Amino acid sequence: MRQRETLQIYLYQLVHGNNAGILGGILLAVLRLFSVFYGIGVFCKLILYKYGILKQHRLSCKVISLGNITVGGTGKTPTAQVLAAMIRDMGFRVVILNRGYRANWSGQIGLVSDGRRIHMTAAESGDEAFLLAQNVPGVAVVVGKDRALTGEYAVRQLKADVIILDDGFQHWQLARDLDIVLIDTLNEFGNNFLLPRGTLREPLGNLARAQVFLLTKVDQSTSEARNRIRETLRRVNRNALVVESVHNPVCLIELKDWYKGLRAQTVALESIRERKVLAFSAIGNPSSFEQTLLDVGAKVVAAERYPDHHDYTMAEMQGVMEKALQEGACALATTEKDAVKIPTEFIDSDRSLPVYVIGIEVKFTDGKQEFIDLIRKVSCKDNSL
Repeated sequence: MRQRETLQIYLYQLVHGNNAGILGGILLAVLRLFSVFYGIGVFCKLILYKYGILKQHRLSCKVISLGNITVGGTGKTPTAQVLAAMIRDMGFRVVILNRGYRANWSGQIGLVSDGRRIHMTAAESGDEAFLLAQNVPGVAVVVGKDRALTGEYAVRQLKADVIILDDGFQHWQLARDLDIVLIDTLNEFGNNFLLPRGTLREPLGNLARAQVFLLTKVDQSTSEARNRIRETLRRVNRNALVVESVHNPVCLIELKDWYKGLRAQTVALESIRERKVLAFSAIGNPSSFEQTLLDVGAKVVAAERYPDHHDYTMAEMQGVMEKALQEGACALATTEKDAVKIPTEFIDSDRSLPVYVIGIEVKFTDGKQEFIDLIRKVSCKDNSL
């Protein structure tokens, strides 16, 4: 594992109450000081935008931001997929703008997909952007750090009616018509400290900017946790719509079939019920993925966790396979986000056990119809929020 990722794991464990001691205590104090400066920076930047000193760029199409207030996994990518498909099915031309996190490509505007054909690999575009392009046909995906620039490209070249600003809550440069903030009900608000002492990107009071709060993975969280979240949201923003969603497992796809795009060749979830499975993942919230496997009846005999967005090596995959064999597992299981980072050499190899990619579908539950109505209203050109 790379030194940067080892440090990332150590710091994550440290800020969540592990690996303390004298040195850890000193480091936490330093991180807390940096958090103060970070918070001041966030406050000043918002003030500059509020009073027009820094200008927001307004596009000629509708812009819907999908983001969060914490770092880590809130289920944003699968939610972006279902949101984009929903708007597409309403009859609008949809373009997703993604920053291309950890992409090998380094230009200003990267066309991952034009809605008909994928033009970049997962390594070039980044895992999230590639998944969006692969899983939402008919929706274009563009990567680039300057969202105003990529947004103008989406309007001019791709004729966008609606742009989804992926991970856009903190991207204040581009004006938006709707701000949707995802809240992970398994993690609530992280450890309630700002970066880098904690996982908050902004103070909780800044949630007042949002028009919609989407609570994710409510089927895996407790009612007490959800009530605490709702109470916090009521204190900072009484007017926002609160919607709940679940991440529903629908099928298993063998890794080689998934890689070839053979989504029709699925395996029933029942095939791993009461059977031993090794789980491996490099996502923001691995416990949620592992709980999903348990919920479908699998016996998770081991869980290999890597830092978020980790690129797997052939040696690592061989090691995971060997451990699965040692544990007597019948299969390995991973996520779609991980599947795009597995070396093709391993995918095409003669493997001892199947590797299943679990297909997840986000479903809106409480507040669903109000949410759909709001999305339709915002997407129409003759309406504004």
